[in-house]
Amino acid sequence: MTKVLHASNLMNLAPEHLSNSMGLFFQKAHIIQDFLEDINEIPKARMRWPRQIWSKYVDKLEDLTYKENSEKAVYCLNDMVNDALLHAEYCLEYTSALMDPTIFRFCVIPLSRRSQLCTNFAGLYVKLIGGTKSMSDVYGAFYDFSSMLKTKIDTNYPNATKTLSRVEAIQEVCEDSGLLNQRRSYFEIEVEAKSYQVLEGGSSLVKEKVDPFALVAEELSLIRNRLLNMVVADEVPKLASAAKYFFELGVEGKKFRPTILLLMSSALNVSQRESTPCIATNFSNELRTRQQRIAEITEMIHVASLLHDDVLDDAETRRGVSSVNYCMGNKLSVLAGDFLLSRACVALASLNNTEVVTLIATVVEHLVTGEVMQMASTSEQKFSMDHYMKKTFYKTASLIANSCKAIAILAGQETEVAMLAYNYGRNLGLAFQLIDDILDFTGTTASLGKGSLSDIRHGIITAPILYAIEEFPQLQEVIDRGFNDPADVDLALQYLAKSNGIQRATELAVKHASLAAAAINSLPRSADDDVGISRQALLDLTQIVITRTK
Repeated sequence: MTKVLHASNLMNLAPEHLSNSMGLFFQKAHIIQDFLEDINEIPKARMRWPRQIWSKYVDKLEDLTYKENSEKAVYCLNDMVNDALLHAEYCLEYTSALMDPTIFRFCVIPLSRRSQLCTNFAGLYVKLIGGTKSMSDVYGAFYDFSSMLKTKIDTNYPNATKTLSRVEAIQEVCEDSGLLNQRRSYFEIEVEAKSYQVLEGGSSLVKEKVDPFALVAEELSLIRNRLLNMVVADEVPKLASAAKYFFELGVEGKKFRPTILLLMSSALNVSQRESTPCIATNFSNELRTRQQRIAEITEMIHVASLLHDDVLDDAETRRGVSSVNYCMGNKLSVLAGDFLLSRACVALASLNNTEVVTLIATVVEHLVTGEVMQMASTSEQKFSMDHYMKKTFYKTASLIANSCKAIAILAGQETEVAMLAYNYGRNLGLAFQLIDDILDFTGTTASLGKGSLSDIRHGIITAPILYAIEEFPQLQEVIDRGFNDPADVDLALQYLAKSNGIQRATELAVKHASLAAAAINSLPRSADDDVGISRQALLDLTQIVITRTK
C-alpha cells in the first residue's frame, strides 16, 4: 500500500522496515482479535499463528482449547501481545511521516483500532475515531492505551517484565514527541462539549486553543523573582537555601496554581468605566499587584506542604530531582516549610483584608486536617470514598478553591461570582488529584518526577483502589495486612488490573473537570476580549488537567 501511495504522488516512500512494521502490527493485532475463533475452529485450528510463540506452550495449536491448558492459552495470548507491541514504536514513526491529511486519517484510524485490540478498551477507540486529526492525537491515543494496558499486567505471568518494558518504551516515545500536551484524548471530548459556549451580546469565548501558561509567562517570572527575594534569610543561609529549593530554575514546576490565579484575576476583573483613565489605570495596577500577592502566598503554602509531605513519606525525589529532606535532612526540610508558611503569613497580612486572611488561614487548617485524616483514619474511614474525597479536598483542592475565591473578593465581585470562582478551583483541584492518583499506577517514574506506586507502598488508599475493592472485596484483606510484604503490593496491583478502578477514577476526574468548566461558563457575560481569552484558558486548563501525563 505504501508503494501504491508513493506511485500516486500521495506520500513519500517510507523506509521499508517502517511500512513492514505497520503491516505486521495490523496482522498480529488481527490474530489476537481472533484468538478464540481460531483455536476453536473445526475441524482443525488455523496454523497461521506464529509457531515460534504457541509451540512454547503446546505441541499442537488446538491443544490450547482444552480446559487444562487455559492458563497456557492466556500466557500464549500475552506473549502474542508482546510480539505485536514490538512494532508499535515503528508504527508511530511511520505515521509521523505522513503529510497528506486524508492518507493520515486513512492510516491512523485502523492503527488506533489495532492498538485498542491489544489493550481491549473498545470505548476508548469509539470516542477516538472522531477526534484523531493530528499526530498529537495519535501519540495521545497510544499513550492512553499503553497506560491502561500497564494497569492490566499481572506480574505473576511469564514475560510480565518484558511487557512492562515495551509498554513503558511506547510511553517514552510519546513523551519524547513533545506533543502530548497538545493532544485530544477521549477524556477531552466529553469536557469540550460542555466547555465552549457563545456569550450573549455578540461576544464569544475564543474557540482556538491557547497556552494558559504562555498567557501569564511574564507575570510568572515576576512572581518567581519576588518569591526568591521573600525567602532570603541572611542570618541562616542554609535555611534560605532549603526554602527556595523549589523556586529555582529547573525544579520550580509549571507554577500551576499561580497560573490559575492570574488567569482568574483577568477573567473576573472589570474595567472601571466610570473612573478617569488615570484613576482606572492606578486602580487596575494596584488590584493586579494584590492579586499577584495571592498567587505568591498560594505557591509558598503549596511548596511548604510539599516539604512537609516528603518528610512524612520518606520521599527521595520530587519534580525529578532529589527532595530537600533527602539532600539536607528531615529537620531542615520541616523548618524550611515552616519558614515558608511564616513568610506567607507576613505577605497575607499586608493585604489588609480580613475575609481573605480568613480564607487562606482556613486553607492551612485544611492542609493539616487532611494530613491527619490520611495518617489516623479508622479502617472504616480508610475504605470510604466519601472520606477519601473529603481528604482530597482538604489536602489539594481547598488551596485552589479558596485562593480563587480570594481573587474574586479582592476584585470586588459579588458573592455569587466569588462562589463560582471557588467551585472552579474546588472541582479543578479534585480532578487534578484524581489524575495524580491514577498516574501513581499508570505513569513512569521519569514522567512523574517521583517514584511510581508511592501511595500504595505507603498504605495510602486512593480512588482506583477503592473502586477495585467494590469489585473485589478480598482486596481489602490484602490492604489490611499493611503492605509490609512486597508480595502484597503485587497482589493488590493484580486485583486493580482485573477491575475497572482506573477507568472509574478517570470518569470521576472528568466529571469534576466538567463541573469546573461549567462554573466558568456561568460567570456573568462580558464583551471584553481579554476576559474572554482568560476564561478560555481556564477552560483549557480543565482539559490539560485530565490529559496530563506527569
